[in-house]
This record gives sequence, C-alpha cells and structure tokens, in this order.
Amino acid sequence: MAYYALDYLKNGIVDCIYDLPQYDYEHLIEKVRKAPDRLEIINQFLSKLKDSMPTFCFSIIYDIKEFADEAYELLNIKNITPEMLNNLLYNSPLGLKVLYENFEYFVVNDNEDYFNIVVKYAFDSENKELLHKLSRYSNLHTRFLFMNYLIENYPEKINEIYDDITKYTTSVTYEPLEQITFLPLLMDSKDISTLAIQLLVNNREEDYEKLKEFILKEYKSNFLASELLKPISIQSSKMPGLFVRDEKVMAMKEKIFEKDADSLFITSADYRFSIYLNHKNKIRQELLDNYVNKLKYILETGIIDEYNIKLTDWELERIYRSGLGEHLEEWIEKYMDLSNSKEYGFIGKGTTCGCYRIGDYVIKLIKTKWSYEDEICPNLYLIAKDYEEIYVRNKDGVVKGGLEVQKYLTRSAKDIDPKFFKYFDEALNKLGYRRTDTLINGSCGENAMLL
Repeated sequence: MAYYALDYLKNGIVDCIYDLPQYDYEHLIEKVRKAPDRLEIINQFLSKLKDSMPTFCFSIIYDIKEFADEAYELLNIKNITPEMLNNLLYNSPLGLKVLYENFEYFVVNDNEDYFNIVVKYAFDSENKELLHKLSRYSNLHTRFLFMNYLIENYPEKINEIYDDITKYTTSVTYEPLEQITFLPLLMDSKDISTLAIQLLVNNREEDYEKLKEFILKEYKSNFLASELLKPISIQSSKMPGLFVRDEKVMAMKEKIFEKDADSLFITSADYRFSIYLNHKNKIRQELLDNYVNKLKYILETGIIDEYNIKLTDWELERIYRSGLGEHLEEWIEKYMDLSNSKEYGFIGKGTTCGCYRIGDYVIKLIKTKWSYEDEICPNLYLIAKDYEEIYVRNKDGVVKGGLEVQKYLTRSAKDIDPKFFKYFDEALNKLGYRRTDTLINGSCGENAMLL
C-alpha cells in the first residue's frame, strides 16, 4: 500500500493518504524520507497537505534543511520524539532554535532520553554556550545529570567546565547579574550522594571529601553508605562476557567507608540495616546497641521461614532500602508508648507483608500491594482504617515498600459463614469499591479480622 501511495505523492495526488492504516502511514513517511528524489516528492504534496495533515508533513520534513521554514511553521513540540530531536540537532539549522525555545521541555523531562541527546550533542559539537547552560542549569536534578555525564564520559574536562564542581551542588552559582539568595536550594540527597561517589571512583578524592563534609553538615540523611558499599562489577579478563566484582575499587570504597563508618551509619537514608547486618564490626558498639534497642520488638522475634531465610532480617532490610527505616523506628516507639499492653511478637506473613504486634497495635512491613490506586484503603464504615500508612512506589506507580499501623485484633473471621463475605462485598460495591484480597475467606480467612 505504501509503495503505491508514494507513487501517488510523486504525482501530487494526496487523497489516498487520508485513509491509510497506521502501519502504512508510518511506512510511507520513511519511504519519502529515504527516497533519492525526496525534495521533488515533498514539493508535490506539501502545499496540499500541510493544513489538513500537519503532523504527517512535519514528520517528513522536520530535519530537511531545504524545508526548515515550513517545518518551523508546522512544529508541535509534543510531537518531537527523542529520535527526531537527535536528527534536528545534528542535521537541521532548525535544531538549536527548537532546543533553546523549548529548553525546559527537553532537559527537565521524565524521559531522560531527551536530556542524554542534548548533552551528547553539546559535547560532540563543542557548543560552549550550551555546555555552560547545562552545567549551571537552575533545575538541580538536570544539573546533576550533566555532572554525572561529564564525570563518566569526559572526566578530563571537569576542570575546564567547573572551577570547583563541588560548589555547583546548590542553586547559588554566582553567575554575573544573578541574584544571590540567602536560602539556596540543595541538590537532592540521592543525587549529591551519587555525585560524591562518582568523583571518588574517578580519582577526585579531594572533591569527594568536600562533598562528604557538606552532605553531613547540610543534609538530615544521605545515600553515601549505600553508594560506597554497592558492588561494582567489571568484565573478567580471563572469561570474556563474564562480569566479576571489582575487588580493587571495592577495597578502596570500603576503606573510605570505614574512615567515616559511624557518621555514615547514623545518617544513612537507606542502608542502616544492611550496615548492621554486614559491617557491624566497623561501628562503635554504643551506636549499635542504641540501634538494636529501637528495633528490639521486631528483631527479637527472629523468625526463620521454610527456606531457612531469616525472614525478619529480609523484611527489615527491604523497609530500609525503601527509605522507610526512620519511620519504622519512630512508629515502634510511638505505638508501644501508646499501648496498655507491652506484649510484642511476630503475628504472621502473607504474599504482601509481614505483621508484628507492638503492644495494642500491629505494624505491617509491606513488600508490595496488588492495588495500584493512590488510595489503597479508603476510610469506610466497613473497614478498620489504618491509623497510619506510607507507601513507596516505583516509576510505574507500583508499591515497592510500605508501612501500615492497625489496631491489634484477635477475633478471626476464618470460621464465619461465607455469606457474610458476600454481603460485605455487596456493600463495598454499592459504595464504589472492591477488595483485591481474594484470600479473605475460605481456608485463608485469617486475612480478615472482626472488630
């Protein structure tokens, strides 16, 4: 179909284009773009289709320099894919104009492919204006992405672009005519921690030391420990295709960690429990004792599952890796203080969580949720709503970790007549809700408790 449509376009006949299936439509665009006589073909149809099919026309001419004016006239920035941006920058005089006029759209975008194309082009073309703009960009995550790209790909140019790269981790960059604020924004804790370690492993230990001291002073928590202790792999020299642990770099990083182990343990946002499990010999005993005391009501349960895995350790490590460790420590203390009973212990586990009694309450360590809605448990008269709940989601909105606090209930619904679950579901449906726990009745009815 596309072959015949191309013949029609060569003769200025455009009616057949309107009804093309999507595949043929996209194939025709590529056929025209690759045709040796594409300029003649475009001249035959452009004036006839640019008003009725602007996207089709733009997709063909956007990076062809002979049609730069027409392309700019038809430009809809939301139709620019990363591939199109790349072609514009490298092939069209329109490229920089489109980039600069829509800079925020391209470099502060959930799709980092745009950013990667822009920064690669900046270095490839040695565009000093663009490099300067990216290196000091007001959005600090974008600034971090540039720094990270620079360190990984052009470490020899760091001093050429920055007089002192560590100074540019805040919103204050002291550019000419810039208004200096007394309350500069700080780079995201994860970003600046990653940046510090990137500098360290690229032989810039002095910069690492500066950033480390700055982070420990200005940030409540950080990711230095997890970045330092994260395994690094390299390709094996003996077996091509096999990746092995980079012992030399890991030894250097672990030595750096050991030097500040106490501080990094205290301030770690996500790795404190992993340090406790695997590096406790590097931590002062007083700090370890204080830490264990915060978690004792869970740690002392010491549950081992059917696979001989320490379930409690696994669940706690997951919670800390999700960044919820500090919340857990606070909630354990808070709800035990509120309780009349001081009993505690492991209650049970399921596919989504492990449950621990803390006095008169239950704290659930969540590993996932089958619900993807923002509100997982609504406040309805049919349900004992969580006292508190917090979830961490991945970029797709799926829960990857969480905490819930509920009243400790003892009356199981396991043995009640199944018809009551039917009535419960009908009442939920009338309110516009449905439950996703399919194991609430039958042999797994202990998933439901009665007030």
